[in-house]
Amino acid sequence: MGLTTMNSNRPILITGKHGTGKTTKALGLLDDPIILYGDSVFLNDMHSLPVSKGILIEDIHYKPDKEGILFILRHYKGKIVLTSINEKSVPKEIKSMCQIKRAGSKKHMQESIQKLAPRSEEPFSYEMDTYSLTMRFLKETNRDLMADLLKFNKPSDTQLLTWLVENLHPNRLIFVDGVVKRRWSQDYFYEMLSFAHAGNFYGRLAMPKRGTYSKTPALARRLGVKEERIFKQLLKDDDFKKYAMTKLNNAECRLLKLGEKKRRKKTDPVKAQQKTLEEFI
Repeated sequence: MGLTTMNSNRPILITGKHGTGKTTKALGLLDDPIILYGDSVFLNDMHSLPVSKGILIEDIHYKPDKEGILFILRHYKGKIVLTSINEKSVPKEIKSMCQIKRAGSKKHMQESIQKLAPRSEEPFSYEMDTYSLTMRFLKETNRDLMADLLKFNKPSDTQLLTWLVENLHPNRLIFVDGVVKRRWSQDYFYEMLSFAHAGNFYGRLAMPKRGTYSKTPALARRLGVKEERIFKQLLKDDDFKKYAMTKLNNAECRLLKLGEKKRRKKTDPVKAQQKTLEEFI
């Protein structure tokens, strides 16, 4: 792509969740535009389109046709506006060519529904990520609804319990984790887990901590020992300890409880090497 074929009008990417008015904001920037969708942006003859109308490409977060969108961004001379529910789902090649604007956090659709039907319940999506599902599990008092959410999303049992153990007492999860998990049906596991907690959680969600791996196997391989069991036995031998201390640094010696390596002090005399007569000549 040469500099002469680049679009002089930089495209605008508007991000915002459902109901925040990103499409309305996009239509306000264009004049009766041609509306396309991110997963299908095929145009028969793009050069014949009027520059004054502009193009609106909706929902590029869902299976975007990256090559088709990039072709439009590079060759269409008019104004282009794109919309997405978030920024992370937009391919980086498209995002780097756009000017990013936020639609805001105000939910216009929800306000309109409340005015038309004040007693209506707030709609929510059953599709949830692990963070949202864990927060809902801790706070939701309707445990039948919580069981339905778990059955719908089908989160990994190990991952879900890893998040919950940081926020609930282990006694609530012992039976579900030790007896039910992977021994009975998956739906039964989700139901038992849902009713192991009553909800009404107040406070901040504690994030799971990443575990640390032991460095002992790597140190054993460096010293030429493949099995960790044999390596632990060799560490009891004084000769092997001396050999290991010559190959490892001080931090690694402390990790294996070999003791501190001796450091030469600056005041210690350094033995001078005796030179031969040939070296003086």
